[in-house]
Amino acid sequence: MTPGDAQPNRQGQNRGRIPTRPNRLVNPEMVETVRSMFPHVPTAAIHYDLQKTGSVEQTCDNILRDGSLPMPPAPRPPTPPTTASSSSSSAGPSVTNGNLVQRFKLQEAAEKNYVPEEPSKVWGDSAEKRQEVFKSRKEFMVLQARKRMLEKEAEKAQAEAKEVAPNTES
Repeated sequence: MTPGDAQPNRQGQNRGRIPTRPNRLVNPEMVETVRSMFPHVPTAAIHYDLQKTGSVEQTCDNILRDGSLPMPPAPRPPTPPTTASSSSSSAGPSVTNGNLVQRFKLQEAAEKNYVPEEPSKVWGDSAEKRQEVFKSRKEFMVLQARKRMLEKEAEKAQAEAKEVAPNTES
């Protein structure tokens, strides 16, 4: 890389923009060269690293150093443009995503104000066991947070009732 190549990136930083890594052109021969030496590394990971480094040698060094290469990040779906009126609306994300009680299907427990015992903090032997513990911990935290929220609302309502009561007697 020559000093002149770094100049546009510095100018981009000076304008307040977030610098992005340059996408270097990667030809199929470069990918095939690395792939022939390291057939266990996925082609997408090779291509992604070559875009970052621009060098077959550097990509090979990365594989030798780390044993493999990271996969490229998943492409993000385009976000729809938001207008000022929709972003200031109070019914934004909660309407589209639903609340946590609905998302975790905890309506029955919420209606009964049931909060289960805190699940154990033990690392499970299998992935299924860990997933089950993780799910129960999420459910516990949602119900516990809901209980705290309801208690705070009740305290607030009592405080407001006490403030109103002395004013009505006068």
